[in-house]
Amino acid sequence: MSRRTIFSSFVVGLLLACSAGVTDPGGVDEPAEPVDLSPYFITPVLCGDSEGPNCESLRLGDDHLTTTAPARGKLYSCSAGNPNAPGSDPTRISWIDWAAGSWNLLAKPFLPAGSFAPGPGQANLSESGGIRSITVNNLPVDGMIGDWPMTAYPLLSAIDRNPGIPAATTITFRLPVDPVVGATPACTSLGAIGVTLNGVVLYNAVDARGNDAVAHEIVDEFGGHPAMSDYHYHFLPERLDAEPMSDGHSGLTGYIRDGFGLYGYKGIGGIELTNDDLDECHGHEHPPMGYHYHATLEYPYTVGCYRGVPEAAFAVAGPALRSPERVVPDAKMLAPFLRRMILHHAQALELAALTSGRTHNEGVRRLAERIMISQSEEIRFMQTWLRGVAASGAPDTPEHAMPGMLPAERIESLGGTSDSTFDRLFLEAMMEHHRGAIEMARVYRDHSESSSMGAAAEWFVLHVEAEQAAESARMKEMLKSLP
Repeated sequence: MSRRTIFSSFVVGLLLACSAGVTDPGGVDEPAEPVDLSPYFITPVLCGDSEGPNCESLRLGDDHLTTTAPARGKLYSCSAGNPNAPGSDPTRISWIDWAAGSWNLLAKPFLPAGSFAPGPGQANLSESGGIRSITVNNLPVDGMIGDWPMTAYPLLSAIDRNPGIPAATTITFRLPVDPVVGATPACTSLGAIGVTLNGVVLYNAVDARGNDAVAHEIVDEFGGHPAMSDYHYHFLPERLDAEPMSDGHSGLTGYIRDGFGLYGYKGIGGIELTNDDLDECHGHEHPPMGYHYHATLEYPYTVGCYRGVPEAAFAVAGPALRSPERVVPDAKMLAPFLRRMILHHAQALELAALTSGRTHNEGVRRLAERIMISQSEEIRFMQTWLRGVAASGAPDTPEHAMPGMLPAERIESLGGTSDSTFDRLFLEAMMEHHRGAIEMARVYRDHSESSSMGAAAEWFVLHVEAEQAAESARMKEMLKSLP
């Protein structure tokens, strides 16, 4: 595996989760010749009863992603997906009924078990000072994992060209022991949205394109797959819901990043739950557990939004970040780009924070919330990445001007306004700021040859350009609706 590929694993893993929908495989000339995939089919126990969703006609989630507001049965994401991102070949997908917007779990192939053995999984929990620390190595504690790499299975890799090979990556989550339900739900962010007690992280319901990841992508028969080396689940593997409580309610299977627990597929009395039984964040509240999330066989599978405040204090320490030789080769340009983009994002957070107490516009408030969550995530990611680049010996080159950065006097003036005046000036300022970020990403991309840029860097700058452009378009429409 190349240095570029190894380092890309962490980046692609982080960028797989927050996206917007691409549904119909339009523009395809001819579907692939039908092949017999039945040796790779599975039959979950949950599909063998009359309760819950119909496994042969599950709702396809592609059209059920929102970046504006949470809604029952949808995934509320902080950012949109990239339709040009890699993923499965829709011409080879036989288990999705595109016209009906549904898919058949029983007719979808899964990577089988085999001889692949990446090492033992680890999961350690401790509590101190009101914080629950969960450290995992992102490999399943029960050892249940498919026969990766999938390239050994030509029929499956023809559908989904995922070359990944799972490897241990140490991750620590620090979550509140007593989480609090927030005044309003928060959008889901990049990368891990939670972690299972089996030691594997959870991503949200979508792939990099914003499509329903569970429907589109090939995962192993144990429920996971790698983003290069980062193994993860997009839904809760059925076997993890194996220890019900005395009243039949599913037991605890993991924690979401706001600190609330994720429970299995069944509620009180052992009845399988559906989206209709849960709120817009895919949870509900009842004694003695209080608020908690549930898994379902329906999109969004685990979490539709964060009902509490998503915990920011989690860290990743894996070989892709510790080893200098695994840094992308354009470190001399990458290091100053990351430093400048971190500062640029920091000012975006400063602008977004001004909305508190100054706006009564729900759209402006939600926009600021998305910016706070998504750009905070990206800052933490860039800081971690920058430490790896610095370890490679990249020189501390002089910084350059940052387009879109607003002078302190303008920010101070904005802070002295309120209501519709603030809304208009805020949107105009944030659009200017976003245009600057797009320009910084474009300049970096144009001055880095694709051969030396590295997949990780290319992915990230395209992500910045796409997200900032989408938010700018949204703000332009919001400006039109202001009085």
